[in-house]
Formats: sequence, structure tokens, C-alpha cells
Amino acid sequence: MVIKEIPYGSYLYEATKSFREEILRRPLGLVLSDKDIEGEDTQIHIAAMAGETVVGTVVLKPLADGCIKLRQMAISPTLQGKGAGRQLVQFAESAAKARSFHTMEMHARVFAQEFYKKLGYHAMGQPFIEATVSTIKMTKIL
Repeated sequence: MVIKEIPYGSYLYEATKSFREEILRRPLGLVLSDKDIEGEDTQIHIAAMAGETVVGTVVLKPLADGCIKLRQMAISPTLQGKGAGRQLVQFAESAAKARSFHTMEMHARVFAQEFYKKLGYHAMGQPFIEATVSTIKMTKIL
């Protein structure tokens, strides 16, 4: 598996959008809408590749005051539990640090909360519903 940043609007960006829709939206009966991708031209796009196939992706959205949001994290079900997600998050954290961000936050699906805790993230506040899923805000100082 190779993890790399990819340019917005590129063929690989389009492939990651399709992957996100397949892994994150379709199981919920949703589609990736224009609102979901609004502003992605100013965000950092990362893809995990197995050959020419996207097997994971994450998007980083710069926020204010040195904070960046990890969003749209998706890993192929065949790779879950095998370290691929950890590698993808660590790559994203390195990309954020290289750009002088010092805090990463996310809205994690509650069922994935333990995965992120193992990587040093802390839950903030109470769970809430986002895109029909129980979600919780999590943060980490990079």
C-alpha cells in the first residue's frame, strides 16, 4: 500500500470521491452530494493505493488557529483491522504537521471511537447525529 497526497480535481481525486461514496454513504442509503464536497478545492486530499486501486482516503480541512479537521476517512473493508487505517491517519498527521498545524479534530463515528483513542485522540462532549450516524467530536494535539 502506498499513501500519497493527490491533487484536487485529478483522476485520483475523482476515484477517492467514488470510494468515499461507496464506503461511507451508500451503506447509509445516502449519496455524496455537492454540499458534502463544497470547499474541497482548498483541502488536502490523501489516497492509499494498492497498485492503481484506491483502498483508503482521507481529507484534511484547514480550520482557524492552527487546527485542521480530519474528515471523510475511509478504508476498504478488506483492510480494516490490518493497520491500514492507522497508517493513513499517521500520514495525515504528518502532512498536517508539515504545514504547521498543531491540533487535529474530527467528527468520528462512535463505533470507530476506540480506533482513534488508540491513536491518541480524545472525545469532546457528547455524541450527536451526523449523516444519520452517531458521531462524536475528537481531538489530538499533534
